[in-house]
Amino acid sequence: MEPHVLNRQLCVQLGNSLEYPDHRTWDTLLAAASQVGSISGEASKHLEDFLAKMKRMGLEMWQEYYVQTFDLMPKCSLYLSVHLFGEESFKRAELMAGLKGVYERHSPFESTELPDHLAVILKRSTLFGEEEWSDLVSMCMVPAISKMTRLLEKNGNSYACILKAVQILLVRLEKVHV
Repeated sequence: MEPHVLNRQLCVQLGNSLEYPDHRTWDTLLAAASQVGSISGEASKHLEDFLAKMKRMGLEMWQEYYVQTFDLMPKCSLYLSVHLFGEESFKRAELMAGLKGVYERHSPFESTELPDHLAVILKRSTLFGEEEWSDLVSMCMVPAISKMTRLLEKNGNSYACILKAVQILLVRLEKVHV
């Protein structure tokens, strides 16, 4: 299998880890940490650090932590365009329309989240052409994830670990400059 296909499948796993946690999230993150290790020991360590913190919480507390982090009066939004363009912006709408267009080339876009949600993008990474993906990573994902990580680190939030791992992975795989 092509390396970029394997790398995009890893993005799918990391996308799953940025959704509301359930009984499968733990195993998904363990598998991702193992695979990421062959690309970046640093990224793998961030995932392992996150898992160690979540293990102490248990699933119910982890779910509550997720909601406090991303949903109810969030410390950080997982919508990339908010970090790039603000809440209300023509550019934000344009980005979401473009993402939805890519998704719908393959099948109808059905999600409870908007098209620019980080988990949605990562989980649909295999739908993008090489150039589309590279542009999205360098112009949108890496800058937004950098801002998100800083917000979470400022609050001492463990989800910064996953975002750091995602950013490291994207930068390494797409050879993007930060």
